[in-house]
Amino acid sequence: MVVAAFVVPQGAPLLGMDLAGRVWNGLRLTLPFLSQTGDVIAGAVGGVVVGFFQWLALKDVSVRWIGIAALAGVGVGAAHAVYPPLTIVAAPAAGAIAGLFQAPWNPRWPRAQALAAAWAALGAMLPFPRWAAAAFMVGAAVISAWGIAGSGPRRIPSSRGTV
Repeated sequence: MVVAAFVVPQGAPLLGMDLAGRVWNGLRLTLPFLSQTGDVIAGAVGGVVVGFFQWLALKDVSVRWIGIAALAGVGVGAAHAVYPPLTIVAAPAAGAIAGLFQAPWNPRWPRAQALAAAWAALGAMLPFPRWAAAAFMVGAAVISAWGIAGSGPRRIPSSRGTV
């Protein structure tokens, strides 16, 4: 998750714009929405990377987590395409919603995802010095690790009143 916190905010926009440019060039499109399409593709790529790292780091999770994270990334990319500062608000909401669908039995996971996404968005979007942005990214990774640590199996209450 530390790698994802550093790689996604820096690499996903570049890869998204590159892929959008290749599609635009390959299809010979003259539509004026290249930048917005690049933002949405960047969100999807970033979501896939985060979902993949979650899938690698957590035991007993399915591959569908990658798809859920990709959809959350598309939401963040679409928010950035509409109004870039909206990303600061959209990232925590998308992280929390994705966390709810990824682990509905664990309230700690969506909270950790929302906080980690908020810290990553703050570090990537606001004009902090590089060291401060890196501190936000490390903080996001630590918060995400806190959420991972609390992602144990679901407890089913017994009929005896004990858990």
